[in-house]
Amino acid sequence: MNAEHIAQLRMIGESAASFAAAHGGSARARRVHEGASAWDAATWKAIAALGWPGIAVPEDKGGLGLGAPALAVVAEQAGRALMMVPLSMGIAAAGVLAQGAGPAGEALGALLSGDAHVVLADGTADDGDGAVCASLVPDGEAASAWLVATGEGEAFGARIVRFDTPGAVRSDCAAVDGSRLADAAIAHSAWAGAPRVLSGLAGEAAWKRARNLQRLGDAAYLCGLMDAALQLALDYMRLRRQFGVPIGSFQALQHRATACHVDASATRALAHEAARAFGSAREAWAAAASVHRAAAAALRVTKEVVQFHGAIGFADEYDAGLYLRRAMTVGARHAGVLASHVSKERD
Repeated sequence: MNAEHIAQLRMIGESAASFAAAHGGSARARRVHEGASAWDAATWKAIAALGWPGIAVPEDKGGLGLGAPALAVVAEQAGRALMMVPLSMGIAAAGVLAQGAGPAGEALGALLSGDAHVVLADGTADDGDGAVCASLVPDGEAASAWLVATGEGEAFGARIVRFDTPGAVRSDCAAVDGSRLADAAIAHSAWAGAPRVLSGLAGEAAWKRARNLQRLGDAAYLCGLMDAALQLALDYMRLRRQFGVPIGSFQALQHRATACHVDASATRALAHEAARAFGSAREAWAAAASVHRAAAAALRVTKEVVQFHGAIGFADEYDAGLYLRRAMTVGARHAGVLASHVSKERD
């Protein structure tokens, strides 16, 4: 990575930090936790105006063509500000739609303009009758369309499914942070009528790359979240006094805070190394490893942050719990991803 590219990423990061601070924050995350929708069409439109959904889309397809390192920088700032909009999912969806055929171009245009939100869903056949179902899809209730994939190898295919057609039924439930997970049951008639935009080995490769982008984006998001949560705790430890001194002067707490800092820094280094691995033979491994580490580290750090605050940290009204709940939700999306990747490689 040359100096010009590093300077470009630094500028992107500064712009992303400013935008995320203005459109995210704990107050917004708390409203979602209390029942407001995590989806914000106006914020998504503003994100599209910055070109973020097209970070992984080639310039000749209407995107920025900046690649995975820029995604990591932007997603990290989104996590630092606890932004709730589906940024990583949107960027991944745009990346795969750019490789699709037929109606994929129309869906990509709507996504890049901010007029639509598309999610990726892994579908499974239901009882062998041609129906398809997908479960626990993040942010699926807000999407105007789902890109649902089934099969492997030459039998792989992905179709754009809209839920305003008969036979496609969507339901949702709340995650621990207040965001929504969606289930879908797509009848054979609706599935057969859904346009196919990816197929075969080339389609499967594009799908896997999009999933890698989503994993990297969520890993970077969790890195930013960890940093912000730890900073909240450090500020409190400088302010809170016991026995006439700040509690941050206690050696036991200093050791624990240092361990959190090392954990967060090492995880961030892995995420950005994974971003640089995109396009190489290490891409899938790096993406899986980064999100696996980030999910575990974010839980460790945010649990410690709650502990650092003492009793107030456990109060639902205090912000420390928002970071823990968000870390639980985002990390759970990728549970077992590294083990699954290892198993497939062995096969």
